[in-house]
Amino acid sequence: MARFEPFRLSDNDRTDIVKGVSCALLLERHGYRLDKPESTRNALKYRAGKGETIIVNHEGRGWWDTGSDEKGDVFSLIQRLTPGLKFHEACRELGQLVGIEPKGAEYVRERQARTPDVAPAERWQAKKELKSGTKVWAYLTEERCLPEWVLRRAIMTGCIRDGYHAAWFCHRDAKGTICGAELRGPDTHICLSGTVKTLFRFQPGLGRTVRRLVVSESAIDALSYAALDSERTRETLYCSTAGGMGPETVEALTAELAEMAKDPAAVLVAATDNDDAGNRYAARLAELGREAGVRVIRRIPHGGCKDFNDALKTVVAAARAA
Repeated sequence: MARFEPFRLSDNDRTDIVKGVSCALLLERHGYRLDKPESTRNALKYRAGKGETIIVNHEGRGWWDTGSDEKGDVFSLIQRLTPGLKFHEACRELGQLVGIEPKGAEYVRERQARTPDVAPAERWQAKKELKSGTKVWAYLTEERCLPEWVLRRAIMTGCIRDGYHAAWFCHRDAKGTICGAELRGPDTHICLSGTVKTLFRFQPGLGRTVRRLVVSESAIDALSYAALDSERTRETLYCSTAGGMGPETVEALTAELAEMAKDPAAVLVAATDNDDAGNRYAARLAELGREAGVRVIRRIPHGGCKDFNDALKTVVAAARAA
């Protein structure tokens, strides 16, 4: 009788697959679509139909889910995408993909070739201060309904600039160094090339400490929440993750929460969107808050609105109609 030999994958074959099969290719084959404006050569952003977002990094060899801590290589990814697939079947499928380039990698390589290689901090410094009467001011006050006092405070605290076609909202690390920017305008919804997403930070009260941390998914939502916030204090900091929860963002949030944890009255407010993706963000924020020992509360936009800018628009429209 023939003896059964279990399937084994040699170290060399595993290395060949990890190096030769991009996680991006696997996502593309399973219906994920590349978010072209939000992707860079080092971070390809893929989205699924239910708000799921997966970032491919490490030159295609790694991936992570922005809504959780789940991450890994192409082997763990294929197990996530096809849970019932046996290991030897997964190896055979991956082996057939070695050397095939994903479309996303080709796209960002061509786009990057046309992008000036200038650090985000330098490009930020070259932008003008936002002023009343400009295109960006009109976009933010009229289309986005942000009140003037919020914008003037944002200008004073140095977290917003005028990019002519779009507002620039800077991301800073724990030392205050600018490491990127969210760009938002009538036809613009991207992050500046080379951006390392940490946190957009807006503290209108200019308090020296942070006892109340409000986290939203975009800078405009953070400013909108500030405009609507009846519980605002001098120690309230409004933040945006720019639609992602990567390692640098988690590190920045963890550092803020560690300081806040020294005050038993400190609170983290998860002011995320009212959808599946927003629920996942809120759950991740709640986890970070629990780990730091900081109380966490969830706030969702009123009236069934998707996000807090929509909620602000609803309030402004009602006031104008009254």
